[in-house]
Amino acid sequence: MALLGACATSQAAADALPAHTQDDGAAERVRAIDAMLQRYLKPGVPGAVVLVTDHGVPLFRKAYGLAKVSENVALDPGMSLRVGSITKQFTAAAIMLLAEQGKLALSDKVGQYLPAFAGADSQVTIEHLLTHTSGIRNYTELPHFVERMNSDVSVEDGIAFFKDAKPEFAQGDRFAYSNSNYFLLGAIIERVSGMPYADFMARNVFEPLQLTHTRIETGAAPADVIGYTQERRKVTVSPDYSMRWPYAAGALRTSVDDLALWDQAIVHNKLLKPESWQRMATSYRLHGVRATGYGYGFFIRSIRGRAAIEHGGDIGGFSADMMRFPQEEIFIAVLANNDAGDPAPDELAAKIAALVLPR
Repeated sequence: MALLGACATSQAAADALPAHTQDDGAAERVRAIDAMLQRYLKPGVPGAVVLVTDHGVPLFRKAYGLAKVSENVALDPGMSLRVGSITKQFTAAAIMLLAEQGKLALSDKVGQYLPAFAGADSQVTIEHLLTHTSGIRNYTELPHFVERMNSDVSVEDGIAFFKDAKPEFAQGDRFAYSNSNYFLLGAIIERVSGMPYADFMARNVFEPLQLTHTRIETGAAPADVIGYTQERRKVTVSPDYSMRWPYAAGALRTSVDDLALWDQAIVHNKLLKPESWQRMATSYRLHGVRATGYGYGFFIRSIRGRAAIEHGGDIGGFSADMMRFPQEEIFIAVLANNDAGDPAPDELAAKIAALVLPR
C-alpha cells in the first residue's frame, strides 16, 4: 500500500530547498527526490515527513499527506512522530554517557544492577545488551504479550514478564535482535542515575542537544498526528497501546529536524567523546572475530557500496528510518504515520540515497 502524499508542483519542489542552497545541482536533486516520492506517496491517506541534509545543510525537507485523515489535516515537516526502535541509539548514548562519568562499565554484569539477573550463572553484560548478543528472548514475541500491551506496566513487572524465558543462546555466541535488551538498559539507567528513564533522557540528552521536539512517551499520545495501519486494503486508525512497554527500546517521539540535530551531534562529537561515538558505530564482533553488523543502537551496513549507519523503527501506526553516510556526510530521515507503507521508510530512504550520493 502507498503511504500518503500531497501532489507537488515544480514550485513546491523548489520550496523544499533552502534558498541559499538552490544551485543547479542541488535543485536538480530536490526535483528528483520529489518526483520519486510522488510515485509512492499518494494523496488522501496517511503520510510521511522526509528530510535530507548534505554536510549538515538541509537539502530537502517536506511533508506528504495527512496527519489526521478524517479531519483532512495535513502533515507538517515540523511535526513529531513515534519512531519506534530509533529510540535504541539514544538509549545506547545514555549508557555511554554514564560510562564516561564512571558510573558503570560496559563489562559490568547486568545482575550488578538488576536483581532479576543476579544469579551466579548469569554472565550477561551491559555490552551484550547493547549489541543484541545476550541471548535474552524478545519480550514482544513471547506468548501473551499481545494480550498485555494495551495496559501500563511498571519496569519491574515488565522485566518479570520475560526474565524467566529460556535464553535463545549463550551470551556472546550469536546476534539476535531483542527489545528485551534495551528494556533492561532503560532499567539500568534508572538504577544508576536514580531518575526515571524519561526524565534522565530529557535532562541529560535531549535538553543539552536542544532537541525541543523530542521526548520519551509515558502516557497518552498527543493528538496532532494519528497513527494508521491497513486492514484488508483499507487504511484504519491503528489500535493504541501503552508506551510503557516500548520504554527504552521504542518509546521515542521526535521530528526530522531534531534527528538532523542528533546527526550533527554525532558528527561534531557533542554529548559524548569521539571514542564513544566511534564505538557505538563499530560493528560488534562475536568472540572478537565475526562481525554482527550491529554496534550500539546502530546497524552498520553497506548501501550502494557506501558505508552507512542506519536504524529503522516500527510501532503501532508508525514506521521510520534514519540513514547516515559518514564519509559523504549525507543524512536521510523518513518518518511515516503508517505502519503498512509500501515502500517502507527504509526502502524510501535507500531510494533517496541513490539520488543524492555522489556517483
